[in-house]
Amino acid sequence: MVIWSLPLFFIKDHHNYIGSFIYMLIGGYSIYYFIPLIIQFYVLQPVYKRFARNWGVVILFVINAIYVAVDNYIVSFKGVRLSLFFECAPFVMWVVYPAIGYYIGTNGRDYKLWPWYLLAFASLCMSVLEARALYPYQGEGLGVTKISSMIFSISTLFILFSSKLEISLKNSTCTYQTIVDVGKISFGIYLIHKYFLEFAVKNIIFDTAGRTVVTMILSVLLIISVKKTIHTKIAEKIGFR
Repeated sequence: MVIWSLPLFFIKDHHNYIGSFIYMLIGGYSIYYFIPLIIQFYVLQPVYKRFARNWGVVILFVINAIYVAVDNYIVSFKGVRLSLFFECAPFVMWVVYPAIGYYIGTNGRDYKLWPWYLLAFASLCMSVLEARALYPYQGEGLGVTKISSMIFSISTLFILFSSKLEISLKNSTCTYQTIVDVGKISFGIYLIHKYFLEFAVKNIIFDTAGRTVVTMILSVLLIISVKKTIHTKIAEKIGFR
């Protein structure tokens, strides 16, 4: 995290170098808030193990939804600009998602998929309408901090973790192996994709889907190249496992 935050530290202007450096060390730069977020969830594991059951998941969903709604109101309606770290690093912004993982792990993955496909489609449509409604206020509403996006993400998790989907993908050996291989380097993709997206792809490709695909391809190619050309331990030190 610190290694990949350093370029951003040197690019930015600083009023207080010591404060900015400390902010960088705790994951305050851009997408790297995800690291302190994961640490919070590790600390909360005992709570999840006891709480992530039927009604526990519902309660955590309500808490999560309230936090997202308040955040959406502050940012989209009031126009308050929050740093990504202060907006998204608090565990409560994502508190329901690990609970879903525990719930599926406890109750099994062999469930019906059609309700989740239906909910995913409905929430995706809701997300588009919500974004159209919010955008005129502060140019916001396009991200994931919407309740409709929350519901879509939860539905997608149930679809992706389903044993039925896994069996279906295994029937296509090439597709399944590609997903497995990309999954193995997913942490490295997370660490470097911002640089491709912000400093290269964003200024050339203006279509969101196109940006996503090109950023993913460039990130994968870089990680594969690095892993093939430098010592394994060095690659692991910079996050390319």
